[in-house]
Amino acid sequence: MAGDLAPLQVDVTLSPGAPALDTERLVRLLQYAAHRERVKESEVSVWVSTDAEIADLHQRYMGIEGPTDVMSFPSADVPLREGYLGDIAVSYETAARQAGEAGHTPEREIAYLALHGLLHLLGYDDLTPEERSRMLARQDSLLQAFEREYPGAWK
Repeated sequence: MAGDLAPLQVDVTLSPGAPALDTERLVRLLQYAAHRERVKESEVSVWVSTDAEIADLHQRYMGIEGPTDVMSFPSADVPLREGYLGDIAVSYETAARQAGEAGHTPEREIAYLALHGLLHLLGYDDLTPEERSRMLARQDSLLQAFEREYPGAWK
């Protein structure tokens, strides 16, 4: 199974007050997805933020008031170093609300949203209904395949 993980370095940062997460499982999911997407050696950062923190980013970069669930910042917009894909911000508060609505755990929702952010960094988009449908189908497929190949519970 280790061959199913891409050489993707994932740096996870939790904001104060964020719930304890199985960051190893989150990293493994993103490495698995990167491998399936044929990503070469690269790096990404994931920030698990508060609603207030992501709302600030949402306003600053998108001009939209209020929190959102996930944002991604491709390094192609501001190249830092070779192999750096970009940054992903996930609001744990929004993720917890969405998890309740979806009937699964907040940790699984955070992982699902981080995967969504990674797909954006890899070039997927969701601006049109067709793009959104394609992206969400890929996201669901990757998460389900990961959960089959790497069984374990999301907290």
